[in-house]
Amino acid sequence: MEKYYAKKDASKSTVETIESRVEQKRPRIELDMRDIVADPGERKPIDDFHHDIRDEARRAYLQIDGKGQSRGFVGSWFDQFDWLEYSVAKDAAYCFYCYLFKPQQAGFHSNDTFTKVGFRNWKNAKDSFKEHAQSIDGFHNNARKRALDFKNQRQSVEHVWTVTSAAEEEAYKARLTIMLGIARFLLLQALAFRGHDESKTSRNKGTLWRCLNGTKKKDPKAALVTGENAPGNNQMSCPMVQKDLARACAEETSLSMIKEV
Repeated sequence: MEKYYAKKDASKSTVETIESRVEQKRPRIELDMRDIVADPGERKPIDDFHHDIRDEARRAYLQIDGKGQSRGFVGSWFDQFDWLEYSVAKDAAYCFYCYLFKPQQAGFHSNDTFTKVGFRNWKNAKDSFKEHAQSIDGFHNNARKRALDFKNQRQSVEHVWTVTSAAEEEAYKARLTIMLGIARFLLLQALAFRGHDESKTSRNKGTLWRCLNGTKKKDPKAALVTGENAPGNNQMSCPMVQKDLARACAEETSLSMIKEV
């Protein structure tokens, strides 16, 4: 029967799988600095930037100065309204904070005067600027707060949404390094990860737990970030996590072999 069925090369299929995963990785989107325009009247909307580089564009804009002056525009207004920008090309005023962080879906009281159209009514400029800053829709104040928080990387959107502290992040990295090291050792020795009984009262929880306990006794710092000192939902001891670690080791090994060939 063998002549009717071609044998499948397991090593070849593994290599093809790894290569296909590498090819399927999404290409990195780079910010084109030519899109960062100092004149607020000639900028493209912040939402037109790809979402992967939108924050990078915001950081770039926070580094430039969009101030200018004309006959109708009074330079001292910049001192009174720190969010104010002036477009020489369109002879119009804009709100820097609202440009960066104004929501796409604005409410009834919000418009695009200070973000896309531009403000040109210089006769009533100061009153209009105050009205914009104190708008009842709250979009300006929210945009201002988000812009100020964004300047501090530890208070950016990514960090405001998470309660993880820097110390917890370092503990997570240390715990991951320890568990990954144990996984690599067990894979190299072709040893089973899990034991028959891994309950707290068990005297033989398996090879992984024995290695972890040995590491904790040898290194007091490891004991501070693993076991009972680790969060209950971040022990890195469940079968799914162990399989992910083993899979990561296998893929890295396969990629290394491919590069050598």
